[in-house]
Formats: sequence, structure tokens, C-alpha cells
Amino acid sequence: MMSHLLVEIITEILSQLPVKSLLCFFCVSKSWYALIKHLDFIKLHLHRSIETNRDRTLILEKVTDGLPHYCYSVHFPTENHFDKAFKLYQPLYRRGKLVSILDCCHSLVCIHHFTLEIHHCTDEIAIWNPLIQKYRILPPEPMSKPSGLNFSKYNEIAFGYDLCNDDYKVLRVIAFYNRGQPLKEFEVKVYSLRWHSWRKIEEQWPKKECTVSSNSVSLNGALHWSIAEDTPYDMDIPLRAECLLAFDLATEKFLVFKTSVQREVELGTCLEVLKGQLCFIVTPDLGAEIDVWLMKEYGEASSWTQICKIERGSVPWTFKYCKPLMFSKNEKKILLEMRRHNLTKLVWYEIEKNRCEGVEIQNLPHWFRTATCVGSLLLLDGDNVIDPDKAEEQEEEMHYVIFRRILFYAFCVHEVFNTLVFVFTRNESPSEDPNPNLLGKTVDENEKQEG
Repeated sequence: MMSHLLVEIITEILSQLPVKSLLCFFCVSKSWYALIKHLDFIKLHLHRSIETNRDRTLILEKVTDGLPHYCYSVHFPTENHFDKAFKLYQPLYRRGKLVSILDCCHSLVCIHHFTLEIHHCTDEIAIWNPLIQKYRILPPEPMSKPSGLNFSKYNEIAFGYDLCNDDYKVLRVIAFYNRGQPLKEFEVKVYSLRWHSWRKIEEQWPKKECTVSSNSVSLNGALHWSIAEDTPYDMDIPLRAECLLAFDLATEKFLVFKTSVQREVELGTCLEVLKGQLCFIVTPDLGAEIDVWLMKEYGEASSWTQICKIERGSVPWTFKYCKPLMFSKNEKKILLEMRRHNLTKLVWYEIEKNRCEGVEIQNLPHWFRTATCVGSLLLLDGDNVIDPDKAEEQEEEMHYVIFRRILFYAFCVHEVFNTLVFVFTRNESPSEDPNPNLLGKTVDENEKQEG
């Protein structure tokens, strides 16, 4: 009884600790090692991290000339303290190869390398836990191009959590078209992390009748996009009602439900998750205000509530894109990513005072995109991410070790050869006394004794 109680106490204490501490505790004992690696403990620790919103880390995707390059990580134990940004190598990193972050769900990040040509299309996808530098490469899945059609650049890859089946899934939609004609066909496939396999589904992507105007986000076991119906632009109707397209990861069906949010046709949108609720932001032109909406009750169009309006005068610089990242603990501030062509800033926006305060982080790149992660041990059994710089050093060191071993083996062979030559030549040389007297007596002494 006492032993069982002690295990429960240890489990509860360990589930409250950050990931880095847990990794250090692997070497405490075999029982601790087995406990921390157990799937039930990993789920409990993730639940604690999400529930308390602790052990948070920003994953920054550095952008160079408009294209993603590599990543940084910024850990912030409290909302008033951000650690220094550290360069973070991701598993698909190759010199001269551009990789982008698609989505982040809990502590897992989906990254993607995509090569598109008219008659040929390839992709490489990985699911990555940046806090423990573990990853899993998705198996390659061929794309079946229908005869007479070409690959389109309007493709979708989204990543989310299947709440019903406790599984992380990747949705891939490949579009095909004829030259000068609208999109004609779609190929929809789903990858399951639990089964580590792809499966084609018959459900059709409804993009023929709508335009996706935001990134995808995962919430309540479904993927979500902001969409608008493809209707001709009318100067007399400057506002457009937004809808949400959802893909249920359990039933693998697409759903469309309305919102009470309206925006001007020319303006972009941003869809995110704040405090476990869908958050909708209308991205303004220069000089416009920013409306921030929250869906208080999931699936209810009437529950969309405007929580604040960020006025341009409250921001001391110009920007073209605004993305909400998280609420403060007292929910009076929102951490925002504000970006323009070649500059990104992180700011805390105070809702009641309608003002922004910049966040100072050392070693931060000038232009980046941001994702937020919570600490977990998911993918603990995955492959290790190798730092390419360290890999080169290890390769050079390995070459040096191999060279030293070759020299040592050559020396050993040389010594063995010399020894064999010495033994062989000694055995072949004639002896000075072919009949040696083993008793050490001379012949004369022997004859005298016989006489």
C-alpha cells in the first residue's frame, strides 16, 4: 500500500516538471526511467502542460527573402520573462533546401518540403517535437495525377489531433487542373501517426465553391479554415460574411458552418486558437483597425464576440499582418505577432488600456513567423535531430579516428611481418655445432670415463 502510494506521489510530482528536468531524471533509477517513458505518464504530463499553460516555448521560423530558412526557440517560463533565442535545427534541414512549418498542435510541429512542377510533384513531411529534438518522417506517398491534368500550386496540408481516437493526423489535399481552366479534381489523403500510414478517402475538398482565406488550426478534434464563397465582387456590397470550413479528424468529413464575422473583400484574415477557443482576426491594410473575435461556444455562429479593436494609433509602427499567439495569465493582454515585408515584432497588447508594449528578446531574427508549443515527451521514441554543424565536426573527427586506426593497423602488420621474417630466417640458418653435447661435457672427458 505504501509502495503504491509512493509511486502515485512521485508520478504527480514528476508530471508537474518541465521537459528538460524529466530528461535529466532518466538516469535516477530504472523505475523512474520506465515511469517517465510510459505512455500513460506522457499523456498525463501533456494534459498538465495544456491545463496549466506552463513550459511554453515559441518556435520562430526565420524568413530570408520571403522564404523560410531555419528555426529559433524561445522559452518563456513567465509572461514577463523571455529567454534568449537559440538556433534550432529541424529534421528536414538541408543546406540549400527550404522547409516551412505548416502547423503546430500541442507540442508537435508539422514541417514540410514541397517541390512542384507541372508534371511532377514531390513532398517530404515530418512531425517534430522541438523541445526534445525528436521527429518522425512520414512515409512517402505517391500522388496519382489523372491523365490530361496538371498539378496545381493550390494544395493544402494540415496537421491536427483526433480527439476521439487519440491520434495525430496529417491531411493532404492535392489539386489538379487543365491549363486556362479552374481546378477540376482533388486527391484527399490522411496520415495517421498511430498507424504510421497513409489512407485515401473519398471525401471531396469543397474548394471549388469557396476560397480559403486563412491558415488551418486544430481544435476539438477538427481542422479549421476561414473561407468565403466565390461570388463576383460588388462595389455596393463591400462586406463579406465569413464561414468556417472544418474537417472532422474522427469521421473524416468536411463541414461548413457560418459565423457572424464580416470583413471587407480586400482584407485578409487570420484564424488561430486562444484559450481553447477559435480566434478570428481581420488583417488590415495600412491605417485600418484590427478586429479580434472569439467563438465563445464552439459551432454556434451567434457566439462570436468581438473582444477588442486594436487601433492603429496604439501601435508605434506600421504592419500588414497580425497574429494572436496567447492570452496573459489574467487574460488582460494578448501576445501578438505583427509583421510587415521584412520585419516582425512581438508585442503585448493591453485590452483595457488599448496600448502595445514591445517584447525584447536577445538574438531574435528580424523577420520570422511564430508558433507556440507546450512541453511534452511526445515522440520520445522518435529519431534524434542531428545538428548539421556538429555532424560535420563528428564526421571530421571520425575521419581522423579512422586515419589513426589505419596507421595503427599498418604498424601492427609491419611488426608482424618483421617478426615472421626474423623467425623464418633464423630457422633456415645453419647451426655452428650440428651435434651439440646436451650434457655440457667434451668428447675427451667421455672417452676417459669409458676407459
